[in-house]
Amino acid sequence: MPETLPATAAAAEARLAQVTILVVAFNSAAVLPACLAALPRGARLVVVDNASTDASAAIAAAAGAEVIRVAENLGFGRAANLGFAGAGTPFGLLLNPDTRAAPGMVEALLEAAERYPEAALLAPRIETEEGELQFGRLPVLLRHRGRARPVPPVGDCCAPYVGGAAMFFRLDAFRALGGFDPEIFLYYEDDDICMRLRAAGHALVHVEAARLVHGNARSSAPSAVVSFGKEWHMAWSRQHMLRKHRGAWRAAMAGALLMAELAAKLAVQWGDPQRGKWSARLAGTAAAMAGRRAVEVAIR
Repeated sequence: MPETLPATAAAAEARLAQVTILVVAFNSAAVLPACLAALPRGARLVVVDNASTDASAAIAAAAGAEVIRVAENLGFGRAANLGFAGAGTPFGLLLNPDTRAAPGMVEALLEAAERYPEAALLAPRIETEEGELQFGRLPVLLRHRGRARPVPPVGDCCAPYVGGAAMFFRLDAFRALGGFDPEIFLYYEDDDICMRLRAAGHALVHVEAARLVHGNARSSAPSAVVSFGKEWHMAWSRQHMLRKHRGAWRAAMAGALLMAELAAKLAVQWGDPQRGKWSARLAGTAAAMAGRRAVEVAIR
């Protein structure tokens, strides 16, 4: 006779079947096994492999994930859009590959989604490897308006922003906005979608009972090329966000001031180990101000 699950286990798997778990990988072989091993059975698991040159795709397939391999690095947001495009579930959980879900995390997010029907985006309590809370931050545009940093919560709470390391979406709301901004290759795509969801009248909720550990900046194998590319895109995306949400004039002023500051540092601080970062951010800001598209400058 075929094996059958106990009624409670079958019910749990049926509940988890409401969720598509999506991981975007780029040369993530060092961290991907632990990420995938921590995820519960029952949810649909998809890994978009962003043209990795390591064993990321093979590791994902061996873990039972549906693997979508792309010929070139699409960046984070565009790869996430691709991964969720075929999801037939009402919920989608987007994870960085350097995260590890605690037991019961996905179930806690599902329960919170039922408690808070106004929430289009929920997020777990994210902790560092050392157990320190990572309670998001204020988006760049709100910081420019002089708002105070959010107070770390002692329970569930609404938030102006939840970080891209772990985002639990109602996929109908995600799709109604068109998903992540396809012009952003990397960084600030989480700021942008949080702002757009809130502008559309949705709540963002931090869920205390859902726990996750985040390795922080370990999603891809380190290299000088990757480090330069990340800093370049961080600067480009910041400038894009300012122009998109604050207007061309304010973005131009902020970009010009930042470029002047970075150029001055490069001119006088010859021995500083931050010169590579400054150079990359100067180039990324200049490219955004000149109208160059970030998706044309992929990290490989």
